[in-house]
Amino acid sequence: MDTEGMAQRGNREYAYIETDGQVYLVRDHGKLRFPRTDETLPFPTEPNGVMDFGSDRIVRQKPLIDHHPEEWLGRDAIFERSDVDPLVKRAIYTTLIRCVSEVIVSKGPRVLMVKAVRGFSKGHWNVPGGFMDYGESPQAAVEREAREEIGVRIVLDGLLNVYVSGFPGKPAYTLGFVYRGHLASEEFRLKPDEIEDDAWFTVDKALTLTRNPFAKWGLVDFFLQSSDARRALRVKRHGLADGTKPVDRPTVFLDRDGVINRGRAGYVRRPDQFEFLGGAIDGMRLLQDAGWRLAIVANQDAAGWKLLPERQLDRIHATMLAALEKEGVRIAEIYYCPHNVVSDCACRKPRPGMLLAAARDLGVRPRMAWMVGDKPLDVQTGRAFGCRTAWVGSAAWRKRFAAEVRPWSPDVIAADLRRAASAITKRGILEDARGSHDRVIA
Repeated sequence: MDTEGMAQRGNREYAYIETDGQVYLVRDHGKLRFPRTDETLPFPTEPNGVMDFGSDRIVRQKPLIDHHPEEWLGRDAIFERSDVDPLVKRAIYTTLIRCVSEVIVSKGPRVLMVKAVRGFSKGHWNVPGGFMDYGESPQAAVEREAREEIGVRIVLDGLLNVYVSGFPGKPAYTLGFVYRGHLASEEFRLKPDEIEDDAWFTVDKALTLTRNPFAKWGLVDFFLQSSDARRALRVKRHGLADGTKPVDRPTVFLDRDGVINRGRAGYVRRPDQFEFLGGAIDGMRLLQDAGWRLAIVANQDAAGWKLLPERQLDRIHATMLAALEKEGVRIAEIYYCPHNVVSDCACRKPRPGMLLAAARDLGVRPRMAWMVGDKPLDVQTGRAFGCRTAWVGSAAWRKRFAAEVRPWSPDVIAADLRRAASAITKRGILEDARGSHDRVIA
């Protein structure tokens, strides 16, 4: 390593070595610091990530030792000592788990959202809540945050769930406590340096407005627990899941036209016009064999414009299902939106109403689901639901819509369903808690 060159550029590279809460440091002129990466260590290590702090680079390394290194310094004790290099404290602080506490406040089937003026959700709608203060319980934190943000007292009705998330490429995680609650009063007094607006939304609409993963997952869990919200959602389906019990299984949502079958000008309006795309059946079989349940979610504009009676749509789907059955592929349910593009309905993508219906009927959970589609609105729908997404289409198609899909950051980009399925099956069932992996182009 050219240490002289590094010094001239102002770059420094250190090794952050930790196990069982103990951190390996070296003493240098009365200070405890990380060892430099060019210094010899008394034990072997393996790489475990990189952290950049301006001119300083921290290479995280896992020590390959067979004992608890009591002689190393405990990470908690490091913050109490004045002889520890500030870079060490900064690096360790960056890896500490953050804790937030939030609440889904409901009134019938609707939930309260607030629009933030600063922080991660600046300019976006979110649910009330925020970071927990030192020594504060999750319940006390969310009650305090609600008073600060909207100026009223909330009554907690119970814990919805606890979630873990983070940011791609970052070493830190955030722990989110999400509660369900109601208001003691609606005389809001918004804190102007935090909140600029408040409003009540149905769950499907709220999901499209927030970028907070805890809010998304909490809203889905609230929907599943709220009889008012479940009753308010009306989504058309083929009926395959009638009489079945919801089971929490990994699920892939598939758009229809452009993913499973070839789209056509004037829509697919007869069974004999339905033509499987190359690789579609192979892709579905690959997903199914890997343990993924398959559900179809499709906007049906032809039905919305009264060009296709729903009974004819049923015949088209029956033809498709019969062909898939011969190939050993089983579809758990087909959800479809029979409205046109000007409709303000819960089921038309990019609103995630069809995915919420699948959560209700089949037991789908966002963290164990993918949305695969050929249009930007398919990716947007998956993001709204809080699941991972795959965008499929030819190179020319992807070039045409690249700018539209870019804000939604699909996890996988592929030429067809078979290639998307191959990438999905390699990624594992559960999403990385730190967020999406690097994008895969298959």
